Amino acid sequence: MAERILFFTGYPGFLGRWQVRSILADDPTAKFDFLVQEKFLSRAKEDIAELEREGKAAPGSLRAFPGDVTDPMLGLSPDLYRELAGRATEVWHLAGAFDLFVPEGLARKVNYWGVRHVVSFCKACPNLSHLVHFSSVVVHAEREGVIYEDELDEGQELINNYFATKFWGEVEVRRAMEEGLPAIIIRPAGVLGDSKTGETDKFDNIYLTFGVLRTLGKLRIPPVNLGEGKARPNFVPVDYIADAVTAITRNPASIGRCFHVVDPDPPTAREMFEAVYELTTGRKPTVTIPTRLVDFLATRLGWIFKLVNIPPDSMTYVNHVGLFDATNTLEMLEGTGISCPRIKDYYPVLYDWWLANRHRPDMKPKM
Repeated sequence: MAERILFFTGYPGFLGRWQVRSILADDPTAKFDFLVQEKFLSRAKEDIAELEREGKAAPGSLRAFPGDVTDPMLGLSPDLYRELAGRATEVWHLAGAFDLFVPEGLARKVNYWGVRHVVSFCKACPNLSHLVHFSSVVVHAEREGVIYEDELDEGQELINNYFATKFWGEVEVRRAMEEGLPAIIIRPAGVLGDSKTGETDKFDNIYLTFGVLRTLGKLRIPPVNLGEGKARPNFVPVDYIADAVTAITRNPASIGRCFHVVDPDPPTAREMFEAVYELTTGRKPTVTIPTRLVDFLATRLGWIFKLVNIPPDSMTYVNHVGLFDATNTLEMLEGTGISCPRIKDYYPVLYDWWLANRHRPDMKPKM
């Protein structure tokens, strides 16, 4: 088997750490060159040391280099740039600005220019097998109906900086693919914590409801459904994403294709909220606030949502009516034993981890 050397961005971020562990579990001989922001370098080295102590990686097989995807040279010296490009057999690009409220300038630098700089690096790699680019289902914004993996620009309105820059970043990768770059595009759904332990890196998306509903339960305030709940917001646990992507990218047939790493049969928003209500309060909601009123409150009275620590833009996810087709993903995973767990089965694990860590200031989302 040819030596695998992965040039990897987005480490030691949450998904990045899980992805590295999944790759090493599948191929313990894989080597990594991590491009790490200076402020995260010590954390990266600590995680590398832990992987070596646990016997998951051979000593010296994981290397971290300070750098920055927003720089055309990735923050590397010309000599080091050439050295790392000459070594890499795969480039994995996970780095990004993922906040719904990310400022336009930062979003453009990281999610658009960062992609362009990584694509340029790929073109300097003489031994490159492929690029693995982590996009997101948010490139589809608020599209309705069935959304297919080969679709991108369908005239959708890109309603915030995050959606827009992830979209234009993927456009750059697709343009490079048309010019001959071998690449695999991964579009994960909303990322939740580990389905076995509950661990996450921040309390956004459904975690936001845990605290609110727990408080409502203590106050005996009747819980309510936000909107009719016909939409099917899509969330998946980080361990499923990592293992699915590892399996997909090991198959040569994945090169040149795009993959929705999503829940292929997501529950409705109502089913999700009712499950969380029952978990946190022991009751089910008895009142439904009409969707139009929810949209009005989110756009005109956003401070109400912020008062209860729910970012108003998060309602975009809750009431999103698009359905993500995952034909390519399911085809690649057939026979691997890897499948998306049902969210209702691991809700309690997520909630228990939230309960134990809810007072940590580093877990709160920005609003």
